[in-house]
Amino acid sequence: MELWQQALGPHELWLEQRPGGTRAVLEHLNLVHLQAPLVRMRSAIFRHLEMPGSDFNGANLARVEFEECDLSMSNLSSSDLTGSIWLKSRLNDASLSAANLCEAEMQTASLQQVKAPGSRWLEARLSRCDFTQCVLRQASLHHISLIECAFVESDLEEALFYRASLQFCRFRDTRALGANFTGSKLECCSFDHCLLDSIRLAQTSLRGTSFHGCSLRGADLRDTDLGGCVFHGSRLEGARFQNARTFGTDFRGANLRGARELTPHQLGQSRTDETTVLPNGTAGPYRKAGKF
Repeated sequence: MELWQQALGPHELWLEQRPGGTRAVLEHLNLVHLQAPLVRMRSAIFRHLEMPGSDFNGANLARVEFEECDLSMSNLSSSDLTGSIWLKSRLNDASLSAANLCEAEMQTASLQQVKAPGSRWLEARLSRCDFTQCVLRQASLHHISLIECAFVESDLEEALFYRASLQFCRFRDTRALGANFTGSKLECCSFDHCLLDSIRLAQTSLRGTSFHGCSLRGADLRDTDLGGCVFHGSRLEGARFQNARTFGTDFRGANLRGARELTPHQLGQSRTDETTVLPNGTAGPYRKAGKF
């Protein structure tokens, strides 16, 4: 704690470009339950710090570099983490409610059970991060880049992924009612047993993405590229398909009862079988000469 206190003054001077200023570089310290609400440590460097249960509520931690740090169970609500860098760090069970993580970069970070409703992640870049049982309700994730991230039993209700890029991400038992992925690109992602009713996927590329046993009732799939997309065992009642590209889309085992704007041409380009429920409620497969 003494080393932490000693670093605050010189770092403040460094930020203000005044004489005697020194950038804070803190390494290998045990700072459990640190009380630092509203602290101003912008652009500091933290390496190998043990900081579980700390209070950074409303703190300015923009551009801070976190390397192998532990902030589990910490309070980072309303904090400014713009442009922060997280390398192999832990935020398990931390509070990030209303926090600003725009342009942040995270690699191999653990965010299990993190609580971040209303947080902002615009243009953040995350790879190999674990969001198991996280809460991101109504979070803003516009233009975010997610690579090989895992969302297991997560709550993404009404989260905004506008024009996001997701590659090889896994969603299992995730709740994302009303989430908005409009204009995004989801490449080779998987959704297993997820609750996705009223999800917005308009103008999205879902090529190579799979939905197994998911509920997508009332989903917006207008102008969406569904080439090679799989919907095994998924429910799509009332989903909208206007101008969706369905070449090679696999609807085997899917329930399309009441699907809207799904044309005979679109169905003819997709794969259906006797386990498919067609838009008129009859069993498949769809045949071009028949009615649907």
